[in-house]
Parts: sequence; structure tokens; C-alpha cells
Amino acid sequence: MVEHFFYPKTIAIIGATEDSKKFGNAVTINLLENESLKSEIFPVNPKSETICNLKSYPSVLEIPKEIDLAIILVPSKVVSFVVNQCIEKKVKRLIIVSAGFGEINEEGKNVQDAIAKKCKEADIRVMGPNCVGIQNLDIGINASFIQTPLKGNVSFITQSGSFGAACLYEMDWQGLGFSKFVNLGNMIDVNYTDMLEYMKDDNNSEVVCIYLENVVDGRNFYSKLKEVAKIKPTVVLKGGRTISGMKSASSHTGSMATSYSSLKTAVKQAGAIMCENLPDYIAAIKAFALLPIPEGEKIAVLSNSGGSAVLFSDNAEEYGLELAEFSEELKQKIDPFLISLVKKVNPLDMIAGAAEEEYYQVTKAMLEDPNIDIVVPCSVIPTFLGMQPDEHFKGVIRAWNETGRKKPMLPLMMSGNLLKPIKEIARKEKVPIFLSPKETAYAAKVLVDLMRKRNQDKI
Repeated sequence: MVEHFFYPKTIAIIGATEDSKKFGNAVTINLLENESLKSEIFPVNPKSETICNLKSYPSVLEIPKEIDLAIILVPSKVVSFVVNQCIEKKVKRLIIVSAGFGEINEEGKNVQDAIAKKCKEADIRVMGPNCVGIQNLDIGINASFIQTPLKGNVSFITQSGSFGAACLYEMDWQGLGFSKFVNLGNMIDVNYTDMLEYMKDDNNSEVVCIYLENVVDGRNFYSKLKEVAKIKPTVVLKGGRTISGMKSASSHTGSMATSYSSLKTAVKQAGAIMCENLPDYIAAIKAFALLPIPEGEKIAVLSNSGGSAVLFSDNAEEYGLELAEFSEELKQKIDPFLISLVKKVNPLDMIAGAAEEEYYQVTKAMLEDPNIDIVVPCSVIPTFLGMQPDEHFKGVIRAWNETGRKKPMLPLMMSGNLLKPIKEIARKEKVPIFLSPKETAYAAKVLVDLMRKRNQDKI
């Protein structure tokens, strides 16, 4: 079971060091940064008696306890020797961070295949090699050499470690928290299907996102992806869509990239969301992680900038989305908060003078309207009329909170560095911020797509 990777009672760090220029130090520090971590840590380095104030052992065989998880960070030329020791020690799970195997040349592939074979015979599951490690934020385990993100409801499976880290940092910057992070590397054993099987039943993995370059056992992958996507929003980004990209993927992880057209068809049939680029990928994950699925398709837009609302409307139409017609009841309800120059049509341009109270009242009225399913408040953050940069955002959050967050609200907040105070509020309140009209429209699209898919499944 891959569960033991995420909930180990004992962890051996083979190649641990106090040298800050080595990966063994980063993994050790990341594991020890959580003072309440319940897993017991055992550094292994024959050249050190202590590492980070913990007793260091010359080999995994010298550790006086059973080891649930061993993280291997030694040079590739000695990995096989260390794996043999782990087999003798009867370690249950291995994460081989070390690179220099199938992604390099045929000789390296032969070595990793031999490691896979003997671990399988010993009933040891292996993640990697050529990976950055894993994280389980639910219990504060960062068994990787990358930064620890926020705790949240997204679980991320990636074949590329550095790209996975970049995505994680970008999502963290935008206030998205994680439950699990997994870098599979060369996948000599544990693969996407294994991880999907686990995340399907993991209650904390409410949203599953995947970055992949190649698929091992496509039939089983499709079957498991379909099972997961049926119960959880599942988002896929494929590396190696073009001939050049496929060649790059092959040299990156030492395996041929899967055909993009066939994978795209399979992902769509499975009910998951296939994204074409990184901005769409982040937008989709952000939408699913922080917003409810709408009950219908009709969108209402309000703005202090006609241009942002027009651009959103263009993008929305390109994605096949529909703007709602304002009812007379809604027009009457919002009329006291609009100046006479404002036309009560959708999108609603409230003009630059609209402040926090106007955003609050109009957003709330739209959220309460039975003819509206999604609300998009747009704001070019003001630097005029004595207004505060965060007041419009505060107004729409207040409206969303008071209406029970039953409908998706997609705040489009534009203005570069003026976003800084808004970002802190968004992180605290667990509210998404969308940074461009196209990103906002795409987020609305994937929410509507999932709603349509679920409605079809009920028929």
C-alpha cells in the first residue's frame, strides 16, 4: 500500500548531512522543521556521529528499530548497494531521490530496472528514482527538498520534480493549500495509477491534480482516473504535446511521452479536466479548491471598469458560457446603490466611483438572485477618491460569507502590486483571486463543465 509513504512511524534519511549545499541537508531540515512531527527520524551517514542534533548511523542496518520509509540521497553509483542494505533491513518503502539512471542513458536504465526487480521480489515499494520526494501536509511531513506549502485540500501528483515545485510555489503564492505532494520521477514502481487509487479514498484529497509526461499501463490509468474524476474534481496537464516536447520528455525522465491526442481524448472521456497550459491549470485547480460547483450556467458580472467586464464577457462567450438576463426584481434591488448614469444590464458597469458598500450590496443581491448561478465581481483596484485598495474585495467577501458561499464567486482583481494587501485577506479567508479576464472565464468554464458532466451522469 502506498499509504505507508505518507504515514511512516520511522524514517531513515540515507545521505543526511549538515552540508547546506547538499540535498540530504534540505530533506533533513524539512523533516525536522515540524517540531510536533510524530515520525521518528534516523539520519544515516558514516562520516558523521550527529546530524542536526540527532544521532547519525553509519548504515541503515545499524538503526535499532524497524524502518517504515527510507529516503535515499546518495550518489547514483552507490544506490544499488544502499538498496541491498534496505532489503536486508526489511525496510517497507523507499524513496530514491538520487538521479543518474534511466533519464541519463541505457546503462542507467539497466541499473534502475535491476533495482526495481529486486525490490519487487523483496515486496518493497519504490518511488523514483530522480525525484524530489513527497509531502503529507495533513501531518506535517515534508520528505522532500522543496519548500513546505500551506495545508489545504489539493493533492498533486507530478512526474517532474522541478516543475512540480514551481507549480506548488505558484499555487502557494495564490493561497492554495495542499494535502499531499508526490513526485514520481522515473516511475520504476509506484506510478500514477497507484497514486490515484490511494487519493480516491483519501478524504483530505478533495481536488486531485496531475502533471504527466508518459503513462504506464494506459488501460489501468484510464480506469482509475475515471473512478477518481467521478467523485473528485481532477485536473490534468500534459507535458510533451508536440514532437519537440515529446523528445524533451524522453530525455527528462528516460521514457517515451504518451501521445497527446489519445491522452486528451481519454482524459475527457474519464470526466477529468485536460488543461492546455500552466495558467489554465492553476486557474482550474484554484476554482475547484476554493469554490462550490454551480447549480446552473448563468453568470452575472459587476465592475468598476467597463474594459475588464467586456474582456471577461468576450472570453466567456468564446468558452461557450452564458451571461444572465437581469430580472426586474434584481434591477429594483440594486437601483439604490447605483448612480443614475449606470445602465442596469449584464455586465454591470458601476463606474469608477463604486466603493465597498456598492460592491457588497450588488454582489449580495446577485448571489441571492435565483436566476444567477455564478457571480464575477471585477475591480481595477482604485488609487483615487480616497478609496482603500482592499475595500472592494472586502465588500464581495462579506457578501459571499453572508449568503453562505452557496454559489461560486470569482473575484477578478487587477492592478499588479496593489494586490499585496488583498492577497493576505484572500489567504486568510480562503477566497480565490483571479488575475485576468481570461483566467476568470476559464475558471468559470471548468466549473460549468464539471456541473454538466455530473448532471449527465445522473441521467
